Amino acid sequence: MTRKQIKEYSIKDIAALSGISIATLSRYFNGQSIRKSNEEKIRAVLEKTNYKPNIAARFMKGQRTGIIGLILPKLTHYFFSAVAEGIMEEASRNGLAVLCASCQGSEKEENEIIEQFSHSILDGLIYIPVARAKNIPSIESFRNLPLVIAARRNLFPNIPHVYHNGEKGGYLATRFLLQMGRKHIAFVASFWNPPCETGAELLQFLKDPYSSTFSSCDRLRGYIKALSESNIEVNPNLIIISTYSAESGKNAATAILGQMESCTGIILMDPIIATGCTEQLRSQGLNIPNDISIVIFDAKGRNGASHFSKIELQLKKMGEESVKALKNVIDNKSVHDIALDVTLVPDKTTTVLKNK
Repeated sequence: MTRKQIKEYSIKDIAALSGISIATLSRYFNGQSIRKSNEEKIRAVLEKTNYKPNIAARFMKGQRTGIIGLILPKLTHYFFSAVAEGIMEEASRNGLAVLCASCQGSEKEENEIIEQFSHSILDGLIYIPVARAKNIPSIESFRNLPLVIAARRNLFPNIPHVYHNGEKGGYLATRFLLQMGRKHIAFVASFWNPPCETGAELLQFLKDPYSSTFSSCDRLRGYIKALSESNIEVNPNLIIISTYSAESGKNAATAILGQMESCTGIILMDPIIATGCTEQLRSQGLNIPNDISIVIFDAKGRNGASHFSKIELQLKKMGEESVKALKNVIDNKSVHDIALDVTLVPDKTTTVLKNK
């Protein structure tokens, strides 16, 4: 079937071939629930004809639905719920509705959602990927749909990205601990799908261009920079790989203590991991902050981990800026990447190391 033949199909043709009304097709393309038997008929015709709504043509005609899409890894995780809150509020201020889908940290579910959204009649999409950088579905899945990537950097060329200055965050956290006399600092790098298993492998992975798509890798670069400025050699044994859970925080603490390496400070990627890590450290008789001081990455104004020293993230603003950027893309305005600033907020989990 030629490209020209594919373009000849209209939504009326799909309705006739599937025996489904245009109203039901519209609900399907907008991601709304329809009868399973009807969905199966539509999918069969779409597969046979390779038909997709011609979004680009709709925009040339100035037709819009007032609906934008949001794909994120896990809505129940505080990071993504805060970003989503900013997206919802900014969308509402601009008269837009948001169709949100969470893939629960699963690459398989993410692929299925992307396939469904590629058929949806949306004005644009904000996409926070979960998949491995080299395995993220092709941008072609979205055809000509206006798109913004949030919480990642350098994922797709010529697409605006909204993210935090991760390298600055890693640098500030490490320099702060060094200034407190803590020279043996562990770095727990967290991933939804880890690209490697050991600290030594992660240091090598930093040379891969795809590594910049992971916030933990950018933060690790800042950690390395701060150590280098203090003439401290990076110890791969103090770089631990984890996922995003309290249990992985416990495992990270166990790994750090099991290395038989001196450790006086730890940098953690979020408060959930920090909760598990500190619990495990204390169970081994260690005092926080005297024996080991901790700095985490956490959201601005969040109360869940208020006692931790932290690199403060602007998650709600990330959501707001993502909607603003998407509106500019939809309106064919020039849009550039947005790197949100981070700040250090000291608290109860850090103190100056006393001579023993």
